[in-house]
Amino acid sequence: MKLRTQTTRAASCALFFIAALLITSAKPLAAPAREAKAIPAGEVTVVLPERLFNALLESLFALPQPPTFTLPRAGNSTNDNSACPSEITLAHEQLGTRTSVSFGDGQIVAPVAFKGSYSAPLIGCLRFQGWADTTFRLSFDQTKQALVARIEVREVHLGKVPQMLGGSITSLVQQTLDARINPVEILRADQLSVQLPLTKLSQGGSLRLRAREVRHEIAPHELRVHIAYEFVRED
Repeated sequence: MKLRTQTTRAASCALFFIAALLITSAKPLAAPAREAKAIPAGEVTVVLPERLFNALLESLFALPQPPTFTLPRAGNSTNDNSACPSEITLAHEQLGTRTSVSFGDGQIVAPVAFKGSYSAPLIGCLRFQGWADTTFRLSFDQTKQALVARIEVREVHLGKVPQMLGGSITSLVQQTLDARINPVEILRADQLSVQLPLTKLSQGGSLRLRAREVRHEIAPHELRVHIAYEFVRED
């Protein structure tokens, strides 16, 4: 009986030891995912000179075919008339006004020259030219991580257009510029960020530099973009 008791105790100790070994060697349960903590990383200022935008426009008009957009239909008009397509083409200069960008007085203004044709109901083919007085409204798109501009048409100046049709053409020009050009991406903040690999992390991952806030300052002849960054963990 005594030997049996010792054997039973020995077996119990062995089972306890094996159970403890299995518990300590098993993989721990995954901890609940923790929300990534953002760490401020300082601010960067990017200066975009006025001449950069104007050089881009000069390059644009040096292309064989400047940008051309189809005008929206109005009334019973049709855009399928090949002899008189209802369209607008951006131009380098019209009516003595050149397409350009200007920074100053806290705003960005851009006269946009154009020419075009319009198949008007009951009148036929109407060819026009002129320029639009526009301004840029800047804002930061958090989702796209980009500073974007919306071009707003303040006034349209037309030449060789009957006064009775001036309002219709002005409306078409405003609709076309708004629909086909807006919004314009000025600067993508993620283009200035970097990926930092963390090879020592047990499960890998990386740190990404993300734009937390973007402020802009319009100074004479230049646009200053202040980007506040933060580090965020990516698995």
